[in-house]
Amino acid sequence: MRKAADTVERHLEGILAHWQQGLTTAFMEGLNSLFSAVKRRARGYRSPEYQTAMLYFVAGKLEIPYYAK
Repeated sequence: MRKAADTVERHLEGILAHWQQGLTTAFMEGLNSLFSAVKRRARGYRSPEYQTAMLYFVAGKLEIPYYAK
């Protein structure tokens, strides 16, 4: 019983976040996977600002405008 109480105490913040905000680790792992893919795609960009912009486009499900000639 003591081991179970210690486990709940250690993870109390995450447990409460799940019930209050509906957050799960699966959602966070999905975002992490998405951001890792963007980081791989953004290699070679000149600055961290470009990478940050790519993260916003992908996380916000925005499309990068493309103008064909």
